[in-house]
Amino acid sequence: MKAKKTQEDGMGLVANKAAVWMEQGGSAQAESDQALVERAQQGDIEAFGELIGQHRNKARNWAERMTGDPYLADDVVQDALIRAFLHLGSLADTSRFLPWLHRIVQNQANMRLRRGGPFKREQPFTSWQGDASLNRVEWDNLDSILDHLTCMASKEAVKQNDPAERLLRKELYETIRALLHCLNRKERGIFEAYFFQQLSPDEIATMYHTTTGTVYTYLHRSRQKLRQTHLRATLGLHESKGGGCMSKQKVIQLPEWQRHYSAKMSFVDRIGHMLATLGDIRPTSELMGISGFAFRMKISNRTTFSDGIYVFDWRKVFRGLMDKLGYDASVVCGQLSNGPVPLLSAAERFPVVLPIEEAVLPFIRKYIDMGKPLLYFDTLADRPYVHEWALIYGYDDERRIAYVTDAMRENGKTVSYKEIAENPLRFLAGINGRKEDLSDQSDKLTVMERNKQAIKFAVNYARNGCDYVPMTTYLNYTSGLATYDRWILYLHNPEVAPNRYGIGQLAAVYADAKHQAARYLRGVQLQGESMRLTLLAAEAYEQAAEALDNISGEVPFVRSSEPLVSETLHKCREQLEKAKEFETAAIGYLENAIKRWGGEE
Repeated sequence: MKAKKTQEDGMGLVANKAAVWMEQGGSAQAESDQALVERAQQGDIEAFGELIGQHRNKARNWAERMTGDPYLADDVVQDALIRAFLHLGSLADTSRFLPWLHRIVQNQANMRLRRGGPFKREQPFTSWQGDASLNRVEWDNLDSILDHLTCMASKEAVKQNDPAERLLRKELYETIRALLHCLNRKERGIFEAYFFQQLSPDEIATMYHTTTGTVYTYLHRSRQKLRQTHLRATLGLHESKGGGCMSKQKVIQLPEWQRHYSAKMSFVDRIGHMLATLGDIRPTSELMGISGFAFRMKISNRTTFSDGIYVFDWRKVFRGLMDKLGYDASVVCGQLSNGPVPLLSAAERFPVVLPIEEAVLPFIRKYIDMGKPLLYFDTLADRPYVHEWALIYGYDDERRIAYVTDAMRENGKTVSYKEIAENPLRFLAGINGRKEDLSDQSDKLTVMERNKQAIKFAVNYARNGCDYVPMTTYLNYTSGLATYDRWILYLHNPEVAPNRYGIGQLAAVYADAKHQAARYLRGVQLQGESMRLTLLAAEAYEQAAEALDNISGEVPFVRSSEPLVSETLHKCREQLEKAKEFETAAIGYLENAIKRWGGEE
């Protein structure tokens, strides 16, 4: 009792100190926190990360003072931050984030302290011997066992005069019962027979007149359901088809996407389709140019895999493009801790997230309800793709599906809520709206400046390569004009068979990018000699694109195990040499154009 009294006094002291700090020195911090909270409530996960980065140590100190145990404090803080992330939208007064976080930490600490160690007040089954109530327990019926445990827990709590302990025990047993009720009748029967009655899969198969393989399938499915339900119960979430509201559906009618608008760089292509849905129809070459993708080129230092196409800072590039176009946007991203994350070098800076639907569905519903599709990284893309960028353009709560575009399906496809939540690499992005209305004159100047920035980017990227360097040391890439040398080297190496599929996708995507670069440069608004040099660069890019098109003809982008013969490799090397020569000339023209800007202006 004395130790318990000391803990309670310690918690009171911490609360008082926190209150004093918030009154005396927290006003400036509160203003900063308020801005971050408002951004985080709109789906900006980086804002939430910045909030936590600023206050994690403070929360850790609170927890350790409350619990008196540094290891327990870590668990308390982890639980508190998960709850804060999931329930940030419920914080009405955004200026009071820190007191709100303190209350969550305190609640989690109290729960941990009340529960104590794993055997704090538990009694072994042998202690029940001689209890007359045991005669009424049906030991092959889990509900009967749980009813008995609940009754025993209540009696024990009454004896110790501890209402909190009674409540916690009751909640524990009710949670177990609720978890198992997420299973249907047959799933629950098989699960209980295996785990509680200790029957073998063969015995269960005989009991249910089915195969042993089917029993294993049911057990696997049941584990998955229980894991999801347990996670929701732990986080205070509730299962409901409509996410806590009436089930509904909405599908956006996407505008027809003409072939002359499309680009093989699907990141830009899907953004163009997003903008077209909002009534902002732009030439794809313009988006490819100002985003820099018309001039990007990257290849793995390991082999001719096509992963270099996808390795860049997704958040930075998306937000940068939206900013140039005058839009405000939000991003939700992450990676699963126990899933095979594709494109590790692109996802390694993403936070580890939970595979629960509540983490993504509100974000999806928000934008679809506004009539705005979302950019989505689809790891279930149809062949020949492994994964690809897509748009989510609708949802159906009754069927628990989302409507998603697919490069190989003209009419799109459906993806289940579960598949979206369990996507090992999560990336969703939505456009909130225009930042401000620009006047015609300022918009004209902005377009001119964007064009110059794009040309400068093209030159810098070609000469110096990409500034995004993966932290994962065994995954590294060559970019810029040096990409050609690395690519040609692979085709010369007799000891390593080049990846046919990768060459096919690299050639197709980069050939299209060079065509887009040529179209973009023909449309920039420069004057005099600068314009002439830019047009020469456009023609050189067109020639480079044709050389890469020839490689696509030799090695098309299809799934094939057919090896590349020496004659094909020789033709590809020749075309790569030609493409490098023309693109090097194009960069030279653009460098000279940049030098003449100042005098002509």
